[in-house]
Amino acid sequence: MTKRLLYLNGLAVLGVLTNHSVAWVYIALFWWTHRYSPVQSPNFDQLFGIPYYMMRSLEQLIIVSIPAFLAVSGFFVAFATRKGSDSPGWRFIGNRIRYLGIPYLIWSLITIVTNIFQGEEYTLLDFGRILLIGDATPAFYFVPLIIQLYLLSALLTHQAKKHWKPLLLLTGSIQFVVMVSKYVLILDLDTPISPVLSLLTSGWFFPGNLFWFTAGIVFGFHHTTLKPVLIRLRWILFGLWLALWGLGVLEWEVLLYTSGQDWIGPRETLVDNLYALVFLMGFIAFEGVKLPLDKEMGNLGSKSFGVYLAHSLILTFAARGIYHLLPQFLGLPVVFWFFLMVLGLSIPLVLMAVVKNSPLQRVYTYIFG
Repeated sequence: MTKRLLYLNGLAVLGVLTNHSVAWVYIALFWWTHRYSPVQSPNFDQLFGIPYYMMRSLEQLIIVSIPAFLAVSGFFVAFATRKGSDSPGWRFIGNRIRYLGIPYLIWSLITIVTNIFQGEEYTLLDFGRILLIGDATPAFYFVPLIIQLYLLSALLTHQAKKHWKPLLLLTGSIQFVVMVSKYVLILDLDTPISPVLSLLTSGWFFPGNLFWFTAGIVFGFHHTTLKPVLIRLRWILFGLWLALWGLGVLEWEVLLYTSGQDWIGPRETLVDNLYALVFLMGFIAFEGVKLPLDKEMGNLGSKSFGVYLAHSLILTFAARGIYHLLPQFLGLPVVFWFFLMVLGLSIPLVLMAVVKNSPLQRVYTYIFG
């Protein structure tokens, strides 16, 4: 099971990389159009074209990435909880927070310094807020989120051992409320509670992802009971996965049309959550199926946090470099996406290998986790 979950971690980090590469493709399609076409930007003429739907299909396919990371983390919390104990212990929790927090702070500071050199200005309050909620780059919200969940893990493991069904129902209900609340913000509906909903649905705040971490813990404790059920349902899960993939793409187009805006920033929806749940259950249900590149993906999964931390800055430099030096490639969405994917994956892996095989190897874990 451990190897299978490392494979899932590898898939998840590729999914995150895909998601952020697709975001840059959208920028190239709509906000940088003037660099390769005689139009003014923003320009949405390419909205609903074939390249757009290719990117949307990719984006929908990998929406499971963060739920996968959280579920795998929850499973290993259960794995670390000794037999006869109700929690993994504060020593384990502290080690995990240190393992995540120190590299996060280093890469956040690198990103902030880079932004300052590009003309950004920060107050001391801005600096504190950025580090607190993971706002140095959009990807970094995950670290404050997972740290909150680790701090809750002692309580969750205690309940997951003996009362796992009510626990799943409770955390699932909390997450359901958050997901429904997101539709108010997606459609830009002006309500008196919009500021509260904005906080509740923030990616860095744990209620919107509590279920995934909890489900991982529950599965860690009760996989011998749950796995046979999932195996019996595996073909149903496969069909639901395909259906929800298409429904997720359609839902976003309906939301975009309903909003009356040219563009709305991507947000996870209730359909996305259902898609992720079905995918994760199906991934377990098909455990007996040998997956391609299992050794390579498992190796990538073990390095996923380092890739996660480094890739955003690399994608930013790569995309802006293309903007200034080779703008014609911005008009080739698939080529641009593939270029970003290759750089966003290979450069972090090379950096990690160089550090690991140099005198800096003693601080490797402080840089890449």
